[in-house]
Amino acid sequence: MLITPLINTNFKYYNQHQVNNCKTFQQIGYTNNTTFKGLGDNLEKLSPLNYYMRKIFAKFTHISKCRKFMIDKELKKNLNIVELKSGKNVFQAWDINPNDSEKYIIFYHGLGQNITSNQEFYKTMINKGYGVFAPEYGGFGDSTGSVTAKSIRENTEAAIKYLKRKGIKPDNIGVVGFSLGSFPAINMAHKNNDLKFLVLISPFNSIKNEKDILLKGQTLKLPKLIRYLLSKCPFLVDLVDNTFQNLKKVKKLKLPTYFIHSENDRIISTTSTKELANSSKNLKQFVLLKNGGHSIETGKINAFNNLQGI
Repeated sequence: MLITPLINTNFKYYNQHQVNNCKTFQQIGYTNNTTFKGLGDNLEKLSPLNYYMRKIFAKFTHISKCRKFMIDKELKKNLNIVELKSGKNVFQAWDINPNDSEKYIIFYHGLGQNITSNQEFYKTMINKGYGVFAPEYGGFGDSTGSVTAKSIRENTEAAIKYLKRKGIKPDNIGVVGFSLGSFPAINMAHKNNDLKFLVLISPFNSIKNEKDILLKGQTLKLPKLIRYLLSKCPFLVDLVDNTFQNLKKVKKLKLPTYFIHSENDRIISTTSTKELANSSKNLKQFVLLKNGGHSIETGKINAFNNLQGI
């Protein structure tokens, strides 16, 4: 693995008006080669959901490339943009550590976001005395490759190696994952049980747990035939229920684990997150908010800021 600081970048940043009116997204739609293949071997061949999961990933990967926000002035002063090269993939990442802290938080964002998306949250982590390291996924933002189990393993391994090369000890590294970011965050904690803590915000659990939400069309409008098959033949979902394996891995984690979730989240059900929390051997806190939806907004930022032991 080679770690390369970037002096010049080709990032294009947008203000909120430009984000809401992204011409590329609105005029030509979304087309790319991103697939769900690699996250679960069964998904590509056996699941009737494959085509629709491809559409979800294609759509939100495109959004991640389009929806880039202006860099906060305070963060920009201390922002180091780096490249993590592992195998054929190149992952861009933000390293922000204005206080030269010996403690770091590795943050993984949600689907449809990129490393520019959660800057207010970055500032909260910095104010708590941490440096922030935010790696980008393969195929998201300006990173190469695509989202596969292999590329995520490479991503998490590269992030840990990067911080170790900076002299950061594992017991001074925390990991935070939001939504889809729970997958790499849990994977990292599973492979590195000597880390300081794991925080999961609105974490994805399994396709099986989100079946009811899929049937309601809140994530993607599925054809009536597919909705009927899923409702009458639950085994079709079981075929791909090992896609993320978050529940299986959470059961094996030893490091302190925290959960933050909103009751009115329309993407990830409260029941799903509770199942993950109840399976955690070292659960420290489960903060359940009434409001906030499926986003990292003020309520979740405040909840994180008040977690005990972080």
